[in-house]
Amino acid sequence: MTGIRSLGAVSRRAFATLVAALALAVVTLSPGEAFAIDDAHRITQLTVTIVTGGDDLRTASNAVASLHYTNTSGNQLVTSFNLNNGVSWPNYSTKTVTFATPAGIYQGLLLDFAIQFTSGQPDIFSTGDNWNMNAITVTARMADGSNVIIISQAGSPLHRFQSDTNTRWVTAF
Repeated sequence: MTGIRSLGAVSRRAFATLVAALALAVVTLSPGEAFAIDDAHRITQLTVTIVTGGDDLRTASNAVASLHYTNTSGNQLVTSFNLNNGVSWPNYSTKTVTFATPAGIYQGLLLDFAIQFTSGQPDIFSTGDNWNMNAITVTARMADGSNVIIISQAGSPLHRFQSDTNTRWVTAF
């Protein structure tokens, strides 16, 4: 008996393995990877604009943004920054924060963006803080000087942060 079979005699498992290997090769060798590290798609700063709803972000509470990405070596990294530094954001206000990003962040290698809320208490008589985020827009400043909106979401509220639950909001790219 020879080790050669006709295509009709190939098992379903072998066929599924062949298809999966082909799909992996297509994904691995796709032009998206070249796009991911093209210098024109390198992000130099992010601008985050948040609209607060009918429940404010109180003094002593913190909203920290984090960007999860893969670097050109394939390592997953996170960069984060405090959006309000413990300062109150009143009901129905719009706040914009801009920060420089670390070197080596490319648009095609972004994984997710999150807001982590920590309830603060400005004095011993205060209860835990809650906060309604009604909208968020994140704009990336690219190395070529252009601006690209990478997140634009809204709701009523988009997310309700509470002192002890729902303290994290995340969106994938």
